[in-house]
Amino acid sequence: MRLRKTKKKKNETARRAGLAAVAAGLMAAIAGVLGRRRGAASGDGSRRGGRFRREKHPTYECECGQAYRVTGVDRHRVYWPEGADTAEPVLGDTCVSCDRPLPAGHDTAVAG
Repeated sequence: MRLRKTKKKKNETARRAGLAAVAAGLMAAIAGVLGRRRGAASGDGSRRGGRFRREKHPTYECECGQAYRVTGVDRHRVYWPEGADTAEPVLGDTCVSCDRPLPAGHDTAVAG
């Protein structure tokens, strides 16, 4: 007399196919990570940026030709004249050369 219920065997082929799919996904993820690391380590400047990647040092050039290094966004934007020390940002909201107003809007400041 059997007191225990016998378990039905599950489909072994489906289980193996699922494990193979998981292993293939993990291998693809590892290959992607290694590929990115190799690209970053090569240092040849051929790195492709991501969709939302921004320039490392965005710039703005006034109509008079004065160039600025820019950080921040919208009202938190800070301008430095080209070649100025990090401790010497523009304190006003006008160009240091011609007194034209510097952009303050979201879409107007950084011109790649």
